[in-house]
Amino acid sequence: AAFPRVRWTAVKITNHLHAPQHCEMVETGDGWTIWKQNSTKDHSDTARFLTSGANRGLLVQSRESSLSEACASLQSELASASTVIVESASAADVLDPTLLLVLLDPAQSDFKQSARQQFERADAFIVRSANFEVIEQIDCTKKPVFAASPHHLDPALLFMLEAKVGSNA
Repeated sequence: AAFPRVRWTAVKITNHLHAPQHCEMVETGDGWTIWKQNSTKDHSDTARFLTSGANRGLLVQSRESSLSEACASLQSELASASTVIVESASAADVLDPTLLLVLLDPAQSDFKQSARQQFERADAFIVRSANFEVIEQIDCTKKPVFAASPHHLDPALLFMLEAKVGSNA
């Protein structure tokens, strides 16, 4: 983990409604559910958060029409968390992040509409691999672009994260 002293709460927000494994329900509403990941034994995103050093992993499943209500409940759930990372383009408008990073995958020729809507607001872009051809598809000339792989983060990205995380790092 790049910041081992930080007590991260990691959140995945999805519109795929299913019964996740190794999770306990935290809260539910009309069209949404918040789950807490209890184990690292499966290959889900929230289990990988825990394996990567997150103190707590949450999964928010929500229909698009219920996203605002789900995020309001999520914010209550996160009130005591010092540092939170959220994987979701669609919730960025609702949650008002301190730092908005958009992950670009060169293997994907097009981007989800929810991700495209965040390009202008993004503080920086992260490209999976050193293949920066993907950034030619978007206008990010005024924003930092960092390379990342599963086992390496650009030192400049780490510096940016450390500046935002502050004394928690």
